[in-house]
Amino acid sequence: MTSCVSKILFLHGLDSSKESTKFHAIDAEQKYCINIDYRNLNFRTVADFYHDIIQKIQPKIIVGHSLGGYWALKMSHAHHIPCVIANPSLKPNFRDDYPAISDYDLDHDIPQLAYLELGDEILDMYEVKHQLEDFMQVETYTGGHHRLAHPECINALIQQIETTQRQK
Repeated sequence: MTSCVSKILFLHGLDSSKESTKFHAIDAEQKYCINIDYRNLNFRTVADFYHDIIQKIQPKIIVGHSLGGYWALKMSHAHHIPCVIANPSLKPNFRDDYPAISDYDLDHDIPQLAYLELGDEILDMYEVKHQLEDFMQVETYTGGHHRLAHPECINALIQQIETTQRQK
């Protein structure tokens, strides 16, 4: 029996895909990930794409890693869907048209949880933790790396959101 009963939409990171170890670590029967080429699409195009996908799939929880974590925060806020993020990129710098995640994106009552591996060699997870901890629960792992040494830890946060939603 899988642990997650909610429909999950996973948003992969830059230069990643649905073949991601993070996507495969999610213990859910109803999980979806649509590959997208972030490098060749501008911010508005990606935003429109994700708005359409959310309307079609109607996920109960959005999960995102790295740049997918950025988009999970944006789409969670826009659609009022809880999310779980892992080692998110809060200030994407691979294109000029991506605004950084701001307090506006985070200051609301939508359940959002973060899992950070502080040993990330690409992004500064200590800075990310500092920005997020006033707005959401942040679980950390002292070691790890950007690709996540323990992607299965995402499942406990998904379960936490499911439990909270059942209690409402």
